[in-house]
Amino acid sequence: MPDLIGIDLKPHQSIELAAKHGFAGVDLRLTRHLAWIEAYGPEALADLMDEHGIRAGYASMLTRTLSASPPEWNETLELLPRICRCAESLGYTRAGVVVLPYDDRLDFPANRKHHLDRLAQVAPIMNDHGIRIGLEYVSPKTRRADATFTFIHNMNMMLELLADARQPNLGLMLDSFHWHAASESTQNISQLNREQVVVVHVNDAPRDTPVEQLDIRERELPGQTGVINLNGFIQALAELGYDGPVTSEPTNDRWPSTPADIAANQTYQSIHNMIASARSNTNNRASS
Repeated sequence: MPDLIGIDLKPHQSIELAAKHGFAGVDLRLTRHLAWIEAYGPEALADLMDEHGIRAGYASMLTRTLSASPPEWNETLELLPRICRCAESLGYTRAGVVVLPYDDRLDFPANRKHHLDRLAQVAPIMNDHGIRIGLEYVSPKTRRADATFTFIHNMNMMLELLADARQPNLGLMLDSFHWHAASESTQNISQLNREQVVVVHVNDAPRDTPVEQLDIRERELPGQTGVINLNGFIQALAELGYDGPVTSEPTNDRWPSTPADIAANQTYQSIHNMIASARSNTNNRASS
């Protein structure tokens, strides 16, 4: 998502910026830009993507989290058929949503039912349009330390929720930062199949911060610090045959003051170098 690195542009501008800096695809917040895209014309925007050789990445089609307030959730639910039609016109087949690791009102069983009920509301609608949904778990202990009730905060817990949901178009939005914060390994990824991974986020962690003190507001560009084993992370996904979008989400205070061209170029270079490093490491292992 462009706004994850402080870029606030209309969709056509995001497409042009992505093409300028070498990105293969672009992610869109359809929840935010729906009316604009409908006015511009989804077909015209799809033509612009084709013209610039930009593929659909993933899209924000739901509330930011599944714990959204009833008014916010109901508003998005009402718009969802329009959002899905727009996504389908643009070629977006993947969406992502966050599962918070806590709740101040609902204990674990009640919160689990709440999430399953909401997934049952939206998954069939999105499946009718060929859209898969990736659910992101949030692992840092600092995110749930003061919560009344804790909730899902690692891969295995999320896989249990997905199994209980019994919806064919649900999977993971897998973030390297949360994977690292949960002290997970490449074996956790290797246990998955390709269809279980819908969206991938790549970030690095700050130096000299113990795992138990990691903060979601202090994520770095992939490869910037070398703290997270991104070679292993990317190699494990490649071995699964993952072929979806790889997006950086380096939440950091510096992005709002960084010019869009600089932010886009730094992000592209970090992702490009990360993938090149993972490939080189794989080739070295194969030849040794």
